[in-house]
Amino acid sequence: MIRVDVAVVGGGMVGAALAALLADGGLEVAVVEARPPQPPGDELDLRVSAIAPASRTLLARLGVWPELAAGACAYRAMEVWDATGNGRIRFEAGEAGVPELGHIVENRAIQHALWQRLADRAQVHRLCPARVAGLLRGRETAQLELDDGRLVEARLLVGADGAASRVRGWVGLKSVGWGYDQKTLVGNLRTAEPHQATCWQRFLPPGPVAFLPLADGRCSLAWHATTPLADHLLGLDDAAFRAELEVASGGVLGAIVELGPRGAFPLRLQHALHYVRPRVALVGDAAHAIHPLAGQGVNLGFRDVVALGRVVLDAVAAGADPGDVGWLRRYELQRLPDNGAMLLALDAFKRGFGSRAVPLRWARNLGLAAAGRAGPLKRAVIRRAMGL
Repeated sequence: MIRVDVAVVGGGMVGAALAALLADGGLEVAVVEARPPQPPGDELDLRVSAIAPASRTLLARLGVWPELAAGACAYRAMEVWDATGNGRIRFEAGEAGVPELGHIVENRAIQHALWQRLADRAQVHRLCPARVAGLLRGRETAQLELDDGRLVEARLLVGADGAASRVRGWVGLKSVGWGYDQKTLVGNLRTAEPHQATCWQRFLPPGPVAFLPLADGRCSLAWHATTPLADHLLGLDDAAFRAELEVASGGVLGAIVELGPRGAFPLRLQHALHYVRPRVALVGDAAHAIHPLAGQGVNLGFRDVVALGRVVLDAVAAGADPGDVGWLRRYELQRLPDNGAMLLALDAFKRGFGSRAVPLRWARNLGLAAAGRAGPLKRAVIRRAMGL
């Protein structure tokens, strides 16, 4: 039997960050993860994240940012425009009084760096590869049975196991949501023109095309498309795909001169109606899955980490039980409305830009043009996205 203060199911970026934060606070933590994290390789990961300054602060606090910074690309501007009109808006870091809006970082690099830090903490049990086969919640502890026969007993169980969270299902935390019948195509490419440390996003009726700047001068592609279109694009050879992408991106950075491997993943919105039960809390995608068009997914997860970490460590400092639902509701009250508002805003944004209706097309172009001229509004949007 492994007895700990907190057991975190899911050792991805969010789960590993929470485990490190709680261990730094003196708690005994177990992390259960099915797949061993992969170290960064010669070729960049297909999946990257736009790390906001608030998330960078957390990663620096956990001691991993110096390692990640070497391969990260700071972006200082973001330009968004509608392919069906002349509405266009550009966000500059200087408008928010900061040197950059964020950094593009490989997901794989973040997870691996956090796992390396967990290895340095004697009070962390890294149980990997391992899966949870069963869960029993008692009055004073939650007990996990792993697929290799080991038992883990914890005062608090945290579900950080993604949008299809088994923890959420086991404890009866219901969620609402819907699929978008869309996929995001991802890959790395090089363009004829430099990316200028800028995130470029062009909205098309099937979904936006985004070029995210990488440290080696290439761009990471995020092309949101209807499922049939995405499947068609994945089946094209490189030459045909490049031709389609140059048209879809409006040639914003010139020709596509180099194209790496491609992949795709489906998109959906999902939000748990509650984040906590006695002895259980959800974080990250287990609590909320969001459309990735604004790059807020992992940043919302890291905000969950900071909020839950503070509540749990405050409870322990007060001599209370970290699995007490009264304390855990403080976390839920802080994060559930914030995450819910962001999910609804991005869903409305996605649907508004995906509509072919002429009145909506006029309205969104006028809106982009007006927002581009409204300095206070732009600054508020920038600081919100940055987590400031």
